[in-house]
Amino acid sequence: MLKLKINGNKVLRSTLVISVILVVILIIYTVYSIINNAKNEGINENNEISVTEIASNEYTNFLKNCHENIDDYINMNVKITGYIYRLPTFDDNQFVLARTMILDSNNTAVVVGILSQCESASNYKDGEWVTITGTITEGYYNGTMPVVNITDIFKCDTPEDEYVYPPSTNQVI
Repeated sequence: MLKLKINGNKVLRSTLVISVILVVILIIYTVYSIINNAKNEGINENNEISVTEIASNEYTNFLKNCHENIDDYINMNVKITGYIYRLPTFDDNQFVLARTMILDSNNTAVVVGILSQCESASNYKDGEWVTITGTITEGYYNGTMPVVNITDIFKCDTPEDEYVYPPSTNQVI
């Protein structure tokens, strides 16, 4: 018959060492996963950056929500169509990507849009229709506001319905 003598202190130390090693491995794995997910945020399974396309019927809801909840939209990649609208106080690389919003049945209208910027902005004329793709950041123009840093811009035709309408009370983009 085989007699085993177990040293309780050695077993306890060994169990403790193995537990500490497992906890360290788990922490390293968790940190790696968090960093890897942060790097890949906005990238789909084909390694393409995901882009949210803002349709005409979502335009004013998007603007309202983006301005009211800017932190939720920072780093969002968007694709939007509108026309170039500039104010005299804008820098050469800035414009509003605008749409005309009809307010009532009398066709009262206002210009609405999102401040956008790119180095080639001066190549586009006021009133010219473009589609932009870019990333929303926090900027400043008479206060904090969302700004689209444009990565791609091209001229396009005027949409079939060039007008937009006031935001609904229940739609979130």
